[in-house]
Parts: sequence; structure tokens; C-alpha cells
Amino acid sequence: MKFATWNCSGALHSKHRQLFSLDAALMVIQECSKQDVEQLTRSKGWSSWWVGSDSAKKGLAVLAKPPWFVREAKALTPKWSGRVVIDGPATIELFPVWAHKSENPAIEYIEQVHLLLDVVESATISPFTIIAGDFNSNSIWDKWYKKNHSSALERFRKLKMESAYHLYSGSQQGAERDPTHWNLKKKDAAFHIDYVFLSSPLLSKLTNVVVGSYDDWLSSSDHAPMVIKLNL
Repeated sequence: MKFATWNCSGALHSKHRQLFSLDAALMVIQECSKQDVEQLTRSKGWSSWWVGSDSAKKGLAVLAKPPWFVREAKALTPKWSGRVVIDGPATIELFPVWAHKSENPAIEYIEQVHLLLDVVESATISPFTIIAGDFNSNSIWDKWYKKNHSSALERFRKLKMESAYHLYSGSQQGAERDPTHWNLKKKDAAFHIDYVFLSSPLLSKLTNVVVGSYDDWLSSSDHAPMVIKLNL
């Protein structure tokens, strides 16, 4: 099974070709409207869940292709995050996230991920758990936050969860070879800020991780997709 996360930077209705090219059965998509997600799921027979402040504006979505489907879903405390139960050949507990600024409370980026981890830690983690999306975060910016990226990594480790990309590639946090974002679409302003964290049983089923390239994806978004393959 292929799983993907991608910040599509809006206008998902005009990017179906790029979305289909991921060939993923389960997807977390940031910066997409509810209207675009509903149109896509109706036309393809997929199941989906979306959360955002306005259905015509940008939000966070989960898309599932048969035999996978969204069984239940709810929004969580961080404004753009949720808990989604996916059924199919296996049951997956998915926590999608799009971490960015929040005025009330004034919590930004990685601090939003810490709020999500508060929720995850308050319950028993499921064997097949995924926390994935646009974290807008990297350990190179640790000094900017009291609750920073590195302290979030420690919380993930206590949950026995690891980044699929870092495990597969052997890269160290903060020294990634493959950027997932180009600020202002500038090639020399490249950062790794999108992540897929997997529970221990899923880590043992990880067989591949691919991050899209600048040349292939810049025309569609300032983010590259990350696609992982699991032996499910």
C-alpha cells in the first residue's frame, strides 16, 4: 500500500493529474478546499474527510481509495488536524496535520504538533498508527520555539514512532538530503518540513520512501509530495 502526504498549495481541481501520479491508496493533502475534495471523491468513488474554517478555502483532507475507506473521523484541538480511522486490508489510525499559525491561541507551526501529541499521548496508541503532514518544522529552527522540533522528536520516540523518511534514507534530522519545500519557490531556499511518522509495527513493514523533485513538482506547488510504501 502506498501512502502519500502533499501540500498541494491550493487549486486541487486543476492538479488531478499530479495527484493521480502519486498512485497512493491513502493520502493526506494540505491546502485544498472541501469543494475540490468532494468533487474528486464523487467522480472517483473514493472516501474522504476534510477539515477547515471555510469549505471554499484551504483546509486539510484525507483521501482513501478502495479497498481502503474512511470509517470514522473527527477534528482535534490544533485547528488543522484530526483523528481518522481507516479500514480495509488492515485498520489504520491516522492523525493528519497541517501545522501553521494560530491567532487564538497564538501557537505556531511545531507548537501545533505538540498540541496534537498531547492528544495522541492521552490515549493508547493503536498498533498501526500514522501521524503525517506538513509540520512546517525542522530541527534547524529549534531556537525559535520553547516547544521545538527536537523535543517533539523525543515525544515521538516515547510513543515508539519514527520518521519513515529518516529511517529509510539514513538522514539525520536537520541534515536531510531531500527537501520537501522551496520557500517562495526558490530552489536555493529548500527545507525538509513534511513528515510521515509510523508506529513500530508499521516501521517493520516500510519498503520504500520517495520525495518528489524540484523539477517535477515546482509548477504545481511549493511543496514536494512524500510517498511511502508499506507491505500491507
